[in-house]
Amino acid sequence: MHSRGGKLKIYLCDLVYDTIMTNYVVPLNIGYIGSSVKEKYAEQVDITIFKYPKQLEEALRNVPPDILGLSHYSWNDRLDNLFLKMVKQLNPDVITVMGGPHIRTDADGIKNYLTSHPALDYYIPYEGEEPFSELVGEILGGCGSEKPPCGCARIIEGELIFEPVIFKEKPKIIDLPSPYLSGLLDPFLADSKMIPLLETNRGCPFGCVYCTWGIAALSRVRQRKLDVIYEEIDYVAEKSVGQVNWIFCDANFGILPRDLDIAKRVRKVMDKKGYPINVTLWHSKNTGQRNVEIVKAIGAKAGNIAIQSADPAVLENCGRGNIKVEEIRKHITYYKDSNLKVATDILIGLPGENAESHLRTLNEAFDMGFDRIYPYNIRLLPGSRYETPEFRQKYGVKTKYRPIFGAYGVYDGEIVLEVEESVRATNSMTEEQMDDFKVLHWLIYFCWNSGVFKPVLLYAQKCGLNPAAILQAVSSSKNRQPRELFDDMKSKSMGEWFQSPAEMVEFYGVKENYEKLVGSFAKLNQLYIAIAYQRPEVVQSLQDEIIEVVSTELKAKGLYDEAIMSLLADFSSRLVCKDFLQGEFHLRRKYPGEFCSIVFNDMKLLEKETVETEFCFPEECATFCEFHLKPNGHKDLSLPNLARFLEIGGMNMLTNRVQVISN
Repeated sequence: MHSRGGKLKIYLCDLVYDTIMTNYVVPLNIGYIGSSVKEKYAEQVDITIFKYPKQLEEALRNVPPDILGLSHYSWNDRLDNLFLKMVKQLNPDVITVMGGPHIRTDADGIKNYLTSHPALDYYIPYEGEEPFSELVGEILGGCGSEKPPCGCARIIEGELIFEPVIFKEKPKIIDLPSPYLSGLLDPFLADSKMIPLLETNRGCPFGCVYCTWGIAALSRVRQRKLDVIYEEIDYVAEKSVGQVNWIFCDANFGILPRDLDIAKRVRKVMDKKGYPINVTLWHSKNTGQRNVEIVKAIGAKAGNIAIQSADPAVLENCGRGNIKVEEIRKHITYYKDSNLKVATDILIGLPGENAESHLRTLNEAFDMGFDRIYPYNIRLLPGSRYETPEFRQKYGVKTKYRPIFGAYGVYDGEIVLEVEESVRATNSMTEEQMDDFKVLHWLIYFCWNSGVFKPVLLYAQKCGLNPAAILQAVSSSKNRQPRELFDDMKSKSMGEWFQSPAEMVEFYGVKENYEKLVGSFAKLNQLYIAIAYQRPEVVQSLQDEIIEVVSTELKAKGLYDEAIMSLLADFSSRLVCKDFLQGEFHLRRKYPGEFCSIVFNDMKLLEKETVETEFCFPEECATFCEFHLKPNGHKDLSLPNLARFLEIGGMNMLTNRVQVISN
C-alpha cells in the first residue's frame, strides 16, 4: 500500500549482466509497461528504467522504490531474485512484481514459483501492460492487499489467486502507447552498446514444443498500428547513435503482407542514415516468397529457414507437423533464384529423434542447398511443453546444467550466475550418441559455415558426395593432429556439464573457479576455432584430411581429377586467413574457367579458358581485426580474446575475400 507523500516511485528493470559485454538490447518490454502506466497515472507516478545491475544496486541503497518490477528470462532469473531479496531487506514494504516467460504457466507451476520465492509478491506470466497498470491503480487507491487484478498472480493465505487474461478475446489491433515516441527509452537509444528493438505484432500460430512464443495462450497474431510503427522507425533513426544492428522481435516477421512495407521503410532509413547495417528478423515459416522480398528490401545477403529436423515424425512430435519439407525446398529456391544465401537451424535432442534421423537431417540440409547450417543443443525453457513433467516422462528426457555465456557477475557482494538446463539424452538418443555429434557439428561450423574449406566441399557435392558424410569421415580421423583436437574438444564438451544447478552454483561459488569462468569461459565452437587458429599446422592437417577423403571417394566413383584437386588445395590455402593482423592486401591469380565455374558456382565461367581472380583482405576487415586484437597498440591473440573476437564478428574474418575480376 502506498503510504508515502508525493508520487509512487516505480523501478522497472530488464537486467543484463555487465561482467562481459554481450548483446545488450533496448528494454522495449518494460518500456511498454512504463508507457502504459504513465499514460494512466502520469502525475501520480515516478518511473525509472534500469538495464545495468550496478546502477540498480546503487539506486536501491539510496532511494528504495515503492514498487520494484523485474522482467524474467533464462538469462536473468537468479539475478532478479538476488535483487528481490535485497530490496525486501532494505525495505520490507516494497511491493515486488516479476513478469516474463521463464515460468511454468500452469497453476501449480505459478504457485510453486511464488511459494519458493517469498520475496516476490506478484507474478505476471503473459503480457504485462494492463495487469501491471491495474495493479498500480489498486496500490494508488489503497487496495493492494486484496484480490490481485486479472493477469496478476499472488499467494494469499497459502493459496494461489490468479485469473488469467483471455487473449483470444483481445482486439486484433494492439493499441498501446509507444515507449519510443513518449521519450521513455531515449537514454537507451543514446547508449551505443544498446541494440534497438522494434515490435510490429504479437503471437505465434506455430506451437513448437521447445519454444514459449507459440504457447496456446499467445497463439493468436495481433498487430500494432502501422502508422505508429512507421513513426517508431523514424524516431529510433533520429534518436539512436548510429547502432549498426537493429532487431525486430516478432516471432514471424513476414507473416503479414504489410511486413514488406515495414521492411521498405527500414530500407529508407538505411539509405538516408547509413545505419542500421544489419537487421535481425525471425522469418515467418510459411511465406517464402514474401520473406525473400523482405530480405532484398533491407539489403540483407541471406535469409534463414529453420528446419530443426527433416524427419516427419520428429516434426510432428515437435508441433511442427504443418511445416513440410517440400515447402521448405520451394522457399530455398526462392532465395537461390534471387542470388541470396540461406541458412538453417537444426536441433539435437528433439522428441523421438535418434542418432540416425539426426544424421539424415544434417545430410538433408546439405542436399537442400543451405549455405550455412547451425546445429544447436536444446535449452529447456519453463513454459514450453518440452519442459513439462509430462513431456519429460513421455520422451525420457534427461538433462544437465552449465553456465550461460556472459551471464555471471558479483552484485551485493555475492557471486551470481545463470544456469542453462539442456537436453542431454532422450529415450531415443543416448548422451554418448549426442556427444558423438559434437565434432561433426564443429566441423560443419568451421569448414562449411565460415567458408574455410567450402570450395573443396562444394566440388565434392557437385560430384555427388554429401559434405556431411565427408566431414563425418574427417571426424573419425586417426591422424594425430586432428585426432588430438577432436578428443580434447569432446572431453571439454562433456566436462562443462553439471548434474544439478546446486552443484554448478556451489562449484562456481569458489572464488578461484569463478575467476576462471570470467577469464576463460567461451562457447566451444569459437574456442576450438581459436585453438586451431593458434596452431596453423592443425588447420593444414584438416585441409589435407578433407582433400584425402574427397579424393578417395572420387577415385571409387571414377571421378577423380588430379588437376582440379591440386587447384582446390591451392585455392583453399589462399582463401584461409592465416593472420588476422595481416593488414589490407590484394593478390591476383588466374585459374581455368572450368575450375572457377565450380568454386564460384557460375556456369558462365565455363566459356572462358582462364579467369582472373583477386584474393584480398579489405581495409574494413583489417580495421576490425586491428581494433579487437590489437587494443591500445598491444597485440592480444590469447585464447579468451580470440574466442570473444570470433563471437562478435570475427568468424567473418576467417577467410580472405575472393572475387572474379571482370574483363
